[in-house]
Amino acid sequence: YTADPVIVEDWHRVDRRCYEPLMQMLSDCADAGIEYIFNCGYRTLQEQTDILEKRTREHMEEFDLDFDEARKMALETVAVPGTSEHQLGLAVDIVDVNYQLLDTNQENTAVQKWLLKNSWRYGFILRYEKEKQSITKVTYEPWHYRYVGKEYAQDIYKKGLCLEQYLEQWGK
Repeated sequence: YTADPVIVEDWHRVDRRCYEPLMQMLSDCADAGIEYIFNCGYRTLQEQTDILEKRTREHMEEFDLDFDEARKMALETVAVPGTSEHQLGLAVDIVDVNYQLLDTNQENTAVQKWLLKNSWRYGFILRYEKEKQSITKVTYEPWHYRYVGKEYAQDIYKKGLCLEQYLEQWGK
């Protein structure tokens, strides 16, 4: 798979397939008076590797861990390079201008409340839900949205499924 990245804001990129729906979603969010920050989109393999290495070093220093322990801890929140949805260019991290930390309190922001209510209309789903951690095997990320297309996003949203459950029902 090769992504076809295009610039969204500043240096941030997404795959061309989700560019127009994303731009419409962000425009409508802003028109609703909600200020967001586009935190992350497409990442290369090298960028994902750099993030994992940086997080590992941070954990080594902050928690006085050896490399293996720090790497294990880092992998709780950072995808193994080659497995990140950001490398597809179809995943985006969007945060509230008034609260920019990537933690669970993000769910209480105006941006996340608006996105949870509306993102499916543009073809995006909240990818890693709190209630679905045992299924996705990924920590809850209330800022991480994945483009799946309008038809699929609507179906996923209305059925209350995560992507894994949705794909499983189709045997994919």
